[in-house]
Amino acid sequence: MWKRIMLKKGQCSINCEEKQFVDFIRVKAKGGDGGDGCVSFQREKYLAKGPPNGGNGGRGGNVIIRATSDESTLKRMGRMCSAKRGQNGLGAGRHGTMGEHLVIQVPVGTVVREVTREPEDEAIEAEVTAEEDQRQREARWVLYPRAEQDSAPEGRVNFFKQAEKLMDEEDRYYRWRLRTEKRENIEVDLTEHNQEFILCRGGAGGYGNPHFLTTENRSPKWATRGRKGEEREVELELKTIADIGLVGLPNAGKSTLLSSISNAHPKQADYPFTTLHPFVGTVDYADQYQLTVADIPGLIQGAHRNVGLGHAFLRHVERAKILVYVIDVSGPSPFEDLKTLQYELEAYRPGLTKRQSLIVANKADKVGTAKENLALLQKQVNSSIPIVPVSAKYEKNVLKLTSVLRKEVECIRIQEEETRKMKMEEMNDEY
Repeated sequence: MWKRIMLKKGQCSINCEEKQFVDFIRVKAKGGDGGDGCVSFQREKYLAKGPPNGGNGGRGGNVIIRATSDESTLKRMGRMCSAKRGQNGLGAGRHGTMGEHLVIQVPVGTVVREVTREPEDEAIEAEVTAEEDQRQREARWVLYPRAEQDSAPEGRVNFFKQAEKLMDEEDRYYRWRLRTEKRENIEVDLTEHNQEFILCRGGAGGYGNPHFLTTENRSPKWATRGRKGEEREVELELKTIADIGLVGLPNAGKSTLLSSISNAHPKQADYPFTTLHPFVGTVDYADQYQLTVADIPGLIQGAHRNVGLGHAFLRHVERAKILVYVIDVSGPSPFEDLKTLQYELEAYRPGLTKRQSLIVANKADKVGTAKENLALLQKQVNSSIPIVPVSAKYEKNVLKLTSVLRKEVECIRIQEEETRKMKMEEMNDEY
């Protein structure tokens, strides 16, 4: 939400009250190019024509994506990310140092998917590469000052042509390896702190002139340039990880409930859509037990078709272990509100409503229809879904709610731990 503040007559400033929240972004990443090889010869006193001693170029840096709990949004990401280039080789046999890795820190819960290119685009790229093949062949060499590529006298062996055939053979091997390797599209779910993977690898460094030394050619006057780093285009999608997800219609009191049971302080107001991005709060108990609660922005009818905030925040419900439906029992039809929420969740992701759930009957302290609506809701709702009446504004019955939430989360965590141990035992048996 933007607010205009008058400073002086005729002057104004723009201030953003809400921090920008980004949970989906498309990024192009590129590994660092390899450093160039060096053309150098040993020169010392009484050694006018020493052997070649140019160093190889350093490998380019990698692009690494790492999950961290210190980040909560993807807004720090750029549209283009490149690692550092490798250092060029130096004389006296000194190889170039490796380029610095680029570590991209993303929030825990980020899903990384590679964007697949259309076959037509690949065909056009192959055609362009074929047209520029000769130019690229000429551009891959680093020549000694005043040296020429075709400098062999007539009748003698052209050592540069021999070196060029050697590099052509290596290029063919690289292309063959790319064709034969099973290059699967990247799809990684970063669900743990400090979990990381290499997105793009840096290019190999170029060869120094000692690489082309033979018994016939004792003074090669050329080296190669470093290879290009890998390039990928990926989509980053953030799905909030929390034990409990609060879902409800706009102005149902989700933000007020979150602030009353946790340490979070989301914005609260008496109008719809006060929450424009998910808030995650931590519920602390006396014995230092903790669980996390996510406040999802309000859903409206048609949210599965991307109406309102729609898909922008429905994705944050997927990871919640328990779904808590926050229903305003002081409204005209609480049961219809519940059916609307369940329909939208099921339409967005089939099977989502079968997840363990709980109903929080909020605003139960209001006089008038609240008490009658609560009794009617208890009759209409399936008995398998517990209902806890609360007043989030005045923090009434909040202690019972936190006790019920802890009991449910503890059971789910025990089941997850048993499942993890069984998988580990199966993996150990296989090896």
